[in-house]
Amino acid sequence: MRRKQWYVLAAVLLMASTTMVLAHGDEHEAVEKTLKNYAAAIASKDISKVEKYVVTDESFTVFEGGHVNNGWADYRDHHLAPELKQFESIDYGYDNIKVEVDENMAFATFKYKIAIKMKERNIQAEGLGTAILVSTPSGWKIRHLHTSRSPRRKPKS
Repeated sequence: MRRKQWYVLAAVLLMASTTMVLAHGDEHEAVEKTLKNYAAAIASKDISKVEKYVVTDESFTVFEGGHVNNGWADYRDHHLAPELKQFESIDYGYDNIKVEVDENMAFATFKYKIAIKMKERNIQAEGLGTAILVSTPSGWKIRHLHTSRSPRRKPKS
């Protein structure tokens, strides 16, 4: 009888852990999708699309190239919107996304690439990023974003 109880307990634990792994897998995918959708919204140059993927209050922060924006309004009005107006086109995306989820909060690391066409010049860059996301009733939202551009390589002499 004890052996049978042990098998039943082992089966229940296996099913519970499998369910938890599958649930975390779903959450990982949802976080990754949020980040990719955010990047696509940036590339669309449509602030209303970008806003769907971020926390839009004062808790939102961005660290980019040594510059800090505190709050969505600060980032939107003094950084993102003015930049997007200057761009004729932008190709922006994330890859190599690694996600960790812990209840209602997640963090992700990623590589990014950006190619911007402007009237006076073109910019191509790549770098690394970290994002912190929170779970909301309408899905995962970015609360903090930190990106840093990889140093430019000097041509060999």
